[in-house]
Amino acid sequence: MGDRAYVPASKPVPVAAPRAANGVANGGGGGGGGAARPPPMVPGRVPPPPMYRPKPMQAPPRRRRSGRGWCCACCLWMTLVVVGLVFLGAIAAGVFYVMYHPQVPTFAVTSLRLAALNVSDSDAVTSRIEFTVTARNPNDKIAFAYGDIAAAFSADGADVGDGTVPGFIHPAGNTTVIKGAASATASTVDPVVANSLRSRKSHAMSVEMDSKVGFQIGRFKSKRINVRVLCAGFTAGLAKNTPSAPPIVVAAAPSPVRSVVKASSSSSSSSSSSGGATTTDAKCKLRVKIWIWTF
Repeated sequence: MGDRAYVPASKPVPVAAPRAANGVANGGGGGGGGAARPPPMVPGRVPPPPMYRPKPMQAPPRRRRSGRGWCCACCLWMTLVVVGLVFLGAIAAGVFYVMYHPQVPTFAVTSLRLAALNVSDSDAVTSRIEFTVTARNPNDKIAFAYGDIAAAFSADGADVGDGTVPGFIHPAGNTTVIKGAASATASTVDPVVANSLRSRKSHAMSVEMDSKVGFQIGRFKSKRINVRVLCAGFTAGLAKNTPSAPPIVVAAAPSPVRSVVKASSSSSSSSSSSGGATTTDAKCKLRVKIWIWTF
């Protein structure tokens, strides 16, 4: 057995002093402060990471859409709606054209009689004009409904008569002969124009006819739109005989009739000398006015 060291009983074994609660050992050091000293760093030892304390969860803030965003969205939707409507309208117009082949009616001034044209010393014009206009509907399935037609005549650029023709229905494939009269009573004109009217025996005539027209297909009736018929390029002289004025008549010719009176120098001169109407084949241009656009 090995030998044991002998320790005398009179010498006590040193015992480590307990650490004070406030971090000061044996009442020493600290300089009066209450903060605990950190443990001494041991070479080669990494200190533990600080304790992670998670933050409380917060609801994300709501993003408010600005007025600019609403405006852009409205513009986008409006553009899509307009494009869609235009696309549908184009499809409907294509189907309508394929089914009915619509064509515009044609007009021609076939007869005009300058019954009276007097210019007074005070440049006042008194006149009476009797005219015949032939309207042709080339469509097979489309009829036209005309409102009252207002006709305004000009001679050498001066207004010499106004008249109104009652409205009528223009059947499909039909030629309609329109007879009417226009007059002016003490209508004052420019002195230069008045001298021109006095000095000339034949006058360059033109007429503007305004009306509202709608088309009919079976029982369907469209809304009426404004149209204007312009007729020019014909002349008329003062008739010698002035018979009583006939009433305004609108006569519809049968469908097969396609008669148009053609102008000729011999017939025009003989008609003027006998006091009859001046024949002409003056063609007219039809213009359609929708709101502020004219076609």
